[in-house]
Amino acid sequence: MSYVLAGLRVSSELEIPNLASAPIHATRRPDVCIRRAAVQRSLDAADPTASLEWEYDGNEFLLNISNVARFLITPDEIVVDEAPQSDPGDVSAYLLGTVFGVLCHRRGITPLHACSIETANGCVAFVGPSGAGKSTLASVLAARNHNVIADDVCFLSVVEGGQIHCWPGVNRLRLWEDAMKSLGRDPETAEREFRGYNKYLVPLGSPKRPEVPRRLRAVYQLEPATEKEEQSAILRLSGSVAFEAVMQNIYRLNIAELMGLKPNLFKVGSTIANHVPIFQFRRPMNYGALSSAIDVLEDHLRQHG
Repeated sequence: MSYVLAGLRVSSELEIPNLASAPIHATRRPDVCIRRAAVQRSLDAADPTASLEWEYDGNEFLLNISNVARFLITPDEIVVDEAPQSDPGDVSAYLLGTVFGVLCHRRGITPLHACSIETANGCVAFVGPSGAGKSTLASVLAARNHNVIADDVCFLSVVEGGQIHCWPGVNRLRLWEDAMKSLGRDPETAEREFRGYNKYLVPLGSPKRPEVPRRLRAVYQLEPATEKEEQSAILRLSGSVAFEAVMQNIYRLNIAELMGLKPNLFKVGSTIANHVPIFQFRRPMNYGALSSAIDVLEDHLRQHG
């Protein structure tokens, strides 16, 4: 099976739902191969700062998720050793999350904890901590005919002249149970992201030209409005505040730092903050105010997207 993710052509022995498929070329080697094989329980000469779940020896990265799988990661290969009675959905969730995030860090592609939508001139990304409403926002925007090109993680590359390219990611949304119900979706008919975890997967159509990056035109940091703020508002961030809005949303930043990638990530964060407008989008967090909040956002997108 052949897929494309973050601009990389991926050949996989595992079926991976919610990834755009790619034609297999006999004369072109894949950028990344995913295969099943036994994986050792520990790496020799591993970093002593490693956690109980992962180790890094300067070349190979080992992720050990109990009752799911062991993943051995290099810049061009992911080896998967599934645990007995592991759930394929759990394996896929880690593969498309932390595992691919680590691989992209190793390849110089910066994963951002964000969802992104396509605009006429490129794309915009929405960042924020878990629970900030990124996927909920993307779901409503998708219902309003906006093309979602990445959910949860989008993948960024710095190109000549300071432009930032954003590659299409996984074509599904991850919604909490309360968001599903408030948006009129039935959790009982949806797939859970993890067993026993009340976050559900909502498939999306594959983005057009998944192998082609979009220029990043703006970043919106999602923040809840205060009790005194009854209306949504968008304001421009600058300087160190804009830089921090980027850096604190780099996906698996703690792992990347311990892999020695912090200097490069600072350069990427600085380039984004200096070349891409960063906004803070404040909105009431009740679902009754969501439609009017999206109206404010769409009006802003017409001006800045």
